[in-house]
Amino acid sequence: MTQDEILDIFRQEADKIPSETAPLNDVILALAQLLADSRGKLSKENFEVLSKIGGVLYKEGKIQFNAKSDVDTIMKLSSDQHRAE
Repeated sequence: MTQDEILDIFRQEADKIPSETAPLNDVILALAQLLADSRGKLSKENFEVLSKIGGVLYKEGKIQFNAKSDVDTIMKLSSDQHRAE
């Protein structure tokens, strides 16, 4: 398969994901399990590339989680301030 064919598969999969869901956590867990199951079967280079992809996904997931936590904190502080007034 070519890179363009794979990107087309990615696009098709992306189109199937409902916009209101955040499946990043599920994808990270699935990739982690795939890597755990494939550890001795993949070349070192392929394992490293997939690990880097996992790292990028993990970092993005952490950023999203931190952003949601920040919004929750701001909303709670705002709510507490309105009650105090």
